Amino acid sequence: MAFYLGQRLRATRELLGMTQEQVIEQLEIRYDITISQQTLSTIENGKRKVDAEKELPAFAGVYGKTIDYFYETLELPTIPPPIPKRKSAITVDLDALTHRDKLELAAELIHKVLQET
Repeated sequence: MAFYLGQRLRATRELLGMTQEQVIEQLEIRYDITISQQTLSTIENGKRKVDAEKELPAFAGVYGKTIDYFYETLELPTIPPPIPKRKSAITVDLDALTHRDKLELAAELIHKVLQET
């Protein structure tokens, strides 16, 4: 299954625990880019292209990633069958994450569990 940029943007936003409103606010404050929540939603759903010269660098800056991060692979990684889910305040589209994203997420979760024990 080939990914699209919007999927990667949404997965990265969710991985960082950011809302669409927070992203929109940061785009405007830091990069003077004004988009609506509907526009961001259409980008994340692959129904609108991202401006490669203005918007993509701004998204990368807001998310703290390099531009090439969003193009590391043309295919989404294949993941094993899902483990039964526990209730969580955050949901992440694992299909849109790179292998590195998954490792970072796992390390963060392990760190939090170790802090709680």
